[in-house]
Amino acid sequence: MDIRLRAYTSPTIVLKKIEKPLMEKEAENNLPLGLLRRLKVEEEKNVHYKDGQQPIIVLGEKEGEAVPFVMVQTPPYNLVICGNEEFVDVAVQWLHKRKISIPGVVGCRPLVDKFAEAWGRKSGKQVKQYMRQRIYQLEELNQVSMRKGRLCYATEDDLALVTYWTQKFYEESLEPIDMEQAELFVKNEIKRNTIFLWRTESCTPVSMAKRARESENGVVVSLVYTPDEYKKQGYATTCVAALSKRLLQEGFKFCSLYTDLDNPISNSIYMKIGYKPVADSMEYRFE
Repeated sequence: MDIRLRAYTSPTIVLKKIEKPLMEKEAENNLPLGLLRRLKVEEEKNVHYKDGQQPIIVLGEKEGEAVPFVMVQTPPYNLVICGNEEFVDVAVQWLHKRKISIPGVVGCRPLVDKFAEAWGRKSGKQVKQYMRQRIYQLEELNQVSMRKGRLCYATEDDLALVTYWTQKFYEESLEPIDMEQAELFVKNEIKRNTIFLWRTESCTPVSMAKRARESENGVVVSLVYTPDEYKKQGYATTCVAALSKRLLQEGFKFCSLYTDLDNPISNSIYMKIGYKPVADSMEYRFE
């Protein structure tokens, strides 16, 4: 059977070819869908990339027709993959032949497991499991007990606090980033009104969450953080539930989020709100 890969420079063209099949599992495929949509916006704005940072977008083809297999990388970050497992060996050969640098890979299991194993064999690099995650989807909120207070946009007055909380979030959940990186990220997101705080009746900020990638029908909730002094008091549940409700009221059909499978507390919180698991995701690093 004739299966092959083709690279594209236009995310707009790729979305036209691949969006419909990926939308059949929209929450599960929110990462490649959201990434391609972001790159499409950059293409429309005629964004110019620095040398070596041009996005790599590759589609699978069978008998000359596009099939649901896609790889996207925005160097120097991880490769994002999703789709048919039958393309794994072809993808590994394609990337290795072109000497494309891959620090890691992220995607849904079992596809990403097979790719990481095959890439380790081909490249000779050590494969390390970096993060086990579960993707959840919420279409309707459960009735949950909410703490008194209100959901607010983070503003420039909150910059120092949100920068610190963002650093703590990355330190605990992903990998450390310095204050300059965190502050630049927070400044941009505050301008876009994507970061929200739950404030008590006395206006004290006690928890944080962010709206992130959007697809046609869904939106991702991320950057959920509650400092130690306010944990186990229902503030994280309240903040995520309030933001999820707001996003559904805006017209999104569902919200999705990623959890660390090694953190049973956060997983139980989200399921209590009404989030249901749809897929498992894994991030591998190559050393």
